[in-house]
Amino acid sequence: MRERLQRAGLTPQDFDWFDAFGWDDARVPAPGPDDIADFRRREAALNAAAPVGFTEHGASLEGRLAAAIGARCADAQDRASGDED
Repeated sequence: MRERLQRAGLTPQDFDWFDAFGWDDARVPAPGPDDIADFRRREAALNAAAPVGFTEHGASLEGRLAAAIGARCADAQDRASGDED
């Protein structure tokens, strides 16, 4: 999996970041204002490396992590714009 993710664009620093929370989609940290670009880059790489089919994509580790990262980014953007509930 790591080789596939490297080919998709993840760096050794990205692997360290994922290792820090055990590759657990429930533990993806919230981004700070300066972290959004890195989060979006990681999300894109995970989506590129995930299986293509809708069901397979959502069930894969890559797909679950990408979805969690996207959700954390959306939450951060809502907070920044004052739209959080």
